[in-house]
Amino acid sequence: MRKILLLGKSAKTYALAKYLSAMADIYVSFNSNAISEFATCVDFDSLDYLAIADFVQNNDISLTIPVDSEFITLDLLSIFDEKKLQIFSPVFDISELVNDKVAVKKLLYKLHAPVPRFASFDKASVAYDYLKNAKFPIIIKSNISEYATICVNEKIAKNAIDDLVLRNETILIEEYIYGKTFTVYYISDGYRALPIGNSLNYNFSLDGDGGVLTNGIGSCSPFYKLTDSHIDYLTSGIVNPILEYYEQQNKIFSGIFGLECILTADDRIFVNNIKYFISDIDIASILNLLDIDLIKVIDDCNMGIFADTYEFIPQNEQYAISAMLSSKNEGQVISGLNALDEQTIITLYNLEKNKYLEYETLKGKNIILTTVAGTISRAREKLYQEINEINFNGKTYRRDIGAVMSQNRGLLV
Repeated sequence: MRKILLLGKSAKTYALAKYLSAMADIYVSFNSNAISEFATCVDFDSLDYLAIADFVQNNDISLTIPVDSEFITLDLLSIFDEKKLQIFSPVFDISELVNDKVAVKKLLYKLHAPVPRFASFDKASVAYDYLKNAKFPIIIKSNISEYATICVNEKIAKNAIDDLVLRNETILIEEYIYGKTFTVYYISDGYRALPIGNSLNYNFSLDGDGGVLTNGIGSCSPFYKLTDSHIDYLTSGIVNPILEYYEQQNKIFSGIFGLECILTADDRIFVNNIKYFISDIDIASILNLLDIDLIKVIDDCNMGIFADTYEFIPQNEQYAISAMLSSKNEGQVISGLNALDEQTIITLYNLEKNKYLEYETLKGKNIILTTVAGTISRAREKLYQEINEINFNGKTYRRDIGAVMSQNRGLLV
């Protein structure tokens, strides 16, 4: 079998390694006894691009895929091209497109994409002045981290600004758009992009879109309200102009990425962000709804025959639902994993086993469960049956994933 190296330490690295392990010998760039069950963990400094290239060359690795965005800042393409090694990644000097939310907003605005109103600030005093004329609610985000807070009044907004100042991060203030958040994922050779799937995103921690705003606590694929016309609009009106913009600068934006958007009740779309690769919460659903050999598609991108070979990327006629299981406590034994149906897809965060070979919880995100079925209702039923099999002290999860929802609320109808 061929050998593939994945560069990353995230849950999506785990999910991709597990998915590809049936097709190739998989190597990953961090040590984890969870991922070592189906892949080889490589013990080297994963941010040393020379060490990565030497490992690939000395171990006959046929393809390298940076999964986490930090790896596209290393200029791996240059050293890989020099050594004639295969890698599927955008060029390093457009890394701001996936690492800096302010840069993403400015690019989208420049290309006339419909984005929520936004402003960015480095100083708290200037951000305070902006609040005086702001229409609440607003979202205050960090430009580089996952920090995001919905603010319903000026007092809460000032506290959020102060938090970001203490973290020494640029302040991004954004209009809050009421609607459903979704992501369309693409694969691209840098000249053409084709959709590989989409998902309805549950980003709030509590049922009914309450609690903390996260980067993903659940998802449902495909998004039932998304039409071919919506996707065609995003592809031709947003994604293609992005590729053309970078192509004109001789910067090839190849790889897998997502366009995060909001669909309003009156059928308007706002583009919110660009995700590098597929997010932790979405990846198992997107991969397991593909009806094609993903490695071959990537190879064809690298060979320059992608545009001539594919008119579309086929997905099967099923539905997938994913839920995040988090823990309020650390060090709690997780039971029930062995009782799950063999068709249920398990994605683990960086969990480790104790001396009794039992997995123990981290504080925060721990496990993503994904189920696939012929209907949304059946996938949802299976998901919550499986969640009930897993037990640990302090288990939390959303109970309304996949439910038919009314506008901006988590109400069953």
